[in-house]
Amino acid sequence: MAKISEVRHILRSVPNVKVSRKREGLFYLSSNGLELTVAEAVVDQYLSNLKNARKPHETAIIFPGYYEQAIEFQTHTNITYRIMRDGGIKMENKEKTRMITVASISNLFSLALLDSDDLSQDINRFINMSRNLIVAQQIRRGYDGEQTNSISSLLGRIITIRIEIKHIDPISTNEKRLHELCEAALFHIAYGWGVGISLSTSWEKAYYRFGLRRQESVQFPLRTYNSELLSYYHLAFGSDSLILAYIALYKNLEYFFTSASEKLLHSKISEVLVEPDFHHKKPKKLRELVKTIRSHDSRMDEKRMLTTVLLDFFQREILENWIIKYDSENDHYYTTEHQVFAETVRIDLSNNQNFFSSIANRIYHIRNALVHYKEGEVSRFVPFSGQEEVLFKEIPLLLFIAEQLIIKTGEDI
Repeated sequence: MAKISEVRHILRSVPNVKVSRKREGLFYLSSNGLELTVAEAVVDQYLSNLKNARKPHETAIIFPGYYEQAIEFQTHTNITYRIMRDGGIKMENKEKTRMITVASISNLFSLALLDSDDLSQDINRFINMSRNLIVAQQIRRGYDGEQTNSISSLLGRIITIRIEIKHIDPISTNEKRLHELCEAALFHIAYGWGVGISLSTSWEKAYYRFGLRRQESVQFPLRTYNSELLSYYHLAFGSDSLILAYIALYKNLEYFFTSASEKLLHSKISEVLVEPDFHHKKPKKLRELVKTIRSHDSRMDEKRMLTTVLLDFFQREILENWIIKYDSENDHYYTTEHQVFAETVRIDLSNNQNFFSSIANRIYHIRNALVHYKEGEVSRFVPFSGQEEVLFKEIPLLLFIAEQLIIKTGEDI
């Protein structure tokens, strides 16, 4: 049976916490105007499993027969509310020995997160967001010592998936299998409800949203812009998916592949045609012309086309100045070697050709990592695996290039 002193120690990180037992089986907590409760059975369960408990991530806890991890709904709709309003979703196997629950964070996991000498900024943020709501609820109903919020309401904005296993078996202690079972359950929910759900591995966003990055005044437009380019540009900003945002911006570069390639080919053809000794009745000269065309076509893969677009539309100075300024504020990210999706990349400032090709190679490599997903291929992007941070750092360069292309190809009003 848990003691008041033990509960007070678990909640030592909660400011000015006071613990009492006004009713058997229930601890009452008070902290800066908040009135909360936690069941004695939950405290006993937590203390009895404390030695065997592990945290594979800061967002998860596991001990024999129990696994709980924070999740995120990847949606802007009211589906989250519909799922949570009736206490979440419960799934049970036929033998009724395993229960999977998607709901607000449990009291058990809440105790584990609060059992700390110093709460992290992220946990404090959750508490501060919940505090006003709890106080408002207490005022509305009037505090009578009986109706109080549970300890989990302090972290009520956290939604988790938890597995409870009644009989200890090989799965009940296998972290990998429990994790896979969580993923399978979330897939079934996604399949049934039509909503994406991911396991969180950090209290910070498990993915990085592509969105606002500046607040500037803007002038009345002096140009009109290509509607198709604008459509993909707005698609990038309107999406919560970094994959979709990157590919949408890439489309703005891809749009010019054919015209830039043809422009380069026409320039080469023109050079042959204006030679003093060229004549349409000279077989040798005609063969040279055909060779020029074939050579151009054979070399014009997508990566080469991307380089051609950069060469055609950008002065080196403009791109270089932006990269140098960005790098000065971001630890020289682009000009220092980094592993990006299993390939070492660095923008080379040494000469003109290397400069443009290193940018094109970098962008094209990332595009392929997003688009292709062959089994065994190391160079690929896996959503919600921690690679979002890398993609988030790579987007600014592509965004700048896409915006400049829109502006450069506009028509004056």
